[in-house]
Amino acid sequence: MGDIDVPYALSIHTDDPFEARVRTQEFLGCTHRMTVLDRDRPFLARVRHRSMNGLGLMSSVYGSAVEIGCSPPIHLVTVNFVHGGQMFVDDGGATTVADPGRGAVFCFHEELTMRWSPGMRQLMLTIDKSMIERHLRTLLDTAPHEPVRFTGEVDLADGGQGIVAAVGTFQRALELCGKQGPPPVLAAEIEHGILTALLLGQPNNYTDRIFGARTLPAPRVVRRVTELIDSAPQTAFTVADLAAFAGVSARSLHAAFRRQLGSTPMSYVRKRRLEHAHDELLRLDPAAGIKVIDVALRHGFTHAGRFAAAYRARFGESPSATLRR
Repeated sequence: MGDIDVPYALSIHTDDPFEARVRTQEFLGCTHRMTVLDRDRPFLARVRHRSMNGLGLMSSVYGSAVEIGCSPPIHLVTVNFVHGGQMFVDDGGATTVADPGRGAVFCFHEELTMRWSPGMRQLMLTIDKSMIERHLRTLLDTAPHEPVRFTGEVDLADGGQGIVAAVGTFQRALELCGKQGPPPVLAAEIEHGILTALLLGQPNNYTDRIFGARTLPAPRVVRRVTELIDSAPQTAFTVADLAAFAGVSARSLHAAFRRQLGSTPMSYVRKRRLEHAHDELLRLDPAAGIKVIDVALRHGFTHAGRFAAAYRARFGESPSATLRR
């Protein structure tokens, strides 16, 4: 995991452990305990937090060694990335060590205690459990029968790359979009990317069912979904939205698109977004100071280079060339 920066965040900077704990609780909406273990090193909390529709990023540095304890119920699942130190975790009797090569995911079903080494830095992704349950329902095509439980350790070199990339996209979008945050289309893409990477990439008690064989839906379902996408170009569709509209699981819809169109539902959505971005660039006046990246962000593309490459592959010229015309 690379940078722990959280762009345009609310921040805490204090040498008072009580203030650091109370204000962090306000950010997260849940209580926790914190004890300073190392009195020989100065305690200095530097915490930055930003949230978006049930997702959040928090960077934390305390300087000295600390112990943090959490008790259920807690409405979040967190994915924790460690920099420059180690975190020793006791999660209901199961032990995990997180370091720069291994992250950790916590569901807070039982008592959890974390010991931070001196100077450790952490970037934490927070996800409302209700969001995970909704996304899981679309993958299973039925309501989950018990809370989701993830394997605690996240191997960042094998299986964890997806969630790392999704968090990097989240950071980049927050930086590019500024204080106002990502537009709805882009926010929906980020949410879908994070939830899919976590549920498909991190072992959990539903993994076998998620990857179990599904019956393909009828061709008319794909037609209905493409008609919906084409009729509402400004809507921030996710696979979950499209699967719910079609009345099938996200996995079944994905398989049907592959079989009938040689594409995925979101690839089709992105194709249509490219076409709408192309139409907008043709209409705009370059003398008005409009930038290509502004158009890309409006249509759900966070990475200017990848947008330009996809655009050139689709239309045979760069977005800036279209704008100049």
